[in-house]
Amino acid sequence: MDEARARRLATVHALLDGYGSLSVPTLLRPMAPDFTHQVLPTSLGMRARNREAFAQHAAGIFSVFEEFRMVPKSIVLDDGPANTAVVHARMQGILKSGAGEWINECVMIIRLSHDGDQVRDIMEFVDSAKALEMARKHAPDDFGCCALEPIDRRKGMSGMSKGEAGEDETTTTKSMTLLFGLGLAQVIVVIILLYLAQGWVF
Repeated sequence: MDEARARRLATVHALLDGYGSLSVPTLLRPMAPDFTHQVLPTSLGMRARNREAFAQHAAGIFSVFEEFRMVPKSIVLDDGPANTAVVHARMQGILKSGAGEWINECVMIIRLSHDGDQVRDIMEFVDSAKALEMARKHAPDDFGCCALEPIDRRKGMSGMSKGEAGEDETTTTKSMTLLFGLGLAQVIVVIILLYLAQGWVF
């Protein structure tokens, strides 16, 4: 493995280890000053974040975990000028307050700096159903998932009839299923295309 490739791979692992540290300064260490982060699919309504906003978001998420690991299932490095890495990872941790184990997975498209030493931006495809579950049950109020807004407005549905409430719950379930299906399909397509297009898989 040449030096440039080894440097890029080390930066990716530093990022993954940063998530597992549950320390915002450690997570931010490999990130460039102009770093941006975007959660996909866009149907979740989670806005893109700069480095500062991402730090605040990460602090909120870290606060609900006792321990956490980002375990790479595969890492694909692009040797071209785009300096891009794609990581398919298993996210697993233990939630605080006795909430038990949390298991999820994601695909991160990571753009690195020219020298490979910094992370410029991340596009992160997540399991939509699990993202909604995190936002609704565990995450801080500022988690940023706009797809939850209709659910929040239904807290305390005393003014609804039983039939109306039932129809609303059915609509919510269908919406969540659709979101999950769309998100999973996008992740599968990304993985297949990248595995076919890239020559190096770790």
